[in-house]
Amino acid sequence: MKKHYLFLFIFSLTALSFQGCKSTVDNRISFNNLSSTDLTVNFRGQEIIIIAGQKTEINEIPKGTYTYATSFSLPVGATTSSTFGDVSGSINIKAATKILIIYTSTLLNGVFTLSATLSSSDDQSNPTSP
Repeated sequence: MKKHYLFLFIFSLTALSFQGCKSTVDNRISFNNLSSTDLTVNFRGQEIIIIAGQKTEINEIPKGTYTYATSFSLPVGATTSSTFGDVSGSINIKAATKILIIYTSTLLNGVFTLSATLSSSDDQSNPTSP
């Protein structure tokens, strides 16, 4: 009878230890392009193309601090450009981090302005906090 209890104890302990291990990381970044032109985002050594009016999501990003940069072509009617906000920068990824970057644009007197806002489920101001 003691062997059954020992077996049940070892089996339960093993089953509980495997439940604590996750095989995937639930970190994601969403790029939402509400601007009037297609965008190219350089992130983690990849070129991510985001079509105007579309949203692109990147999942299972390991913890760390990453930089990104956004580039674009001038739309018809624009002669110069400017950027505003979080068009480029760095992102701190922790456990279960969700980041959303929304791009918008204006075209006024030949000046195309691309703006971006970044929101995060984590505090982005202190990269060393847990």
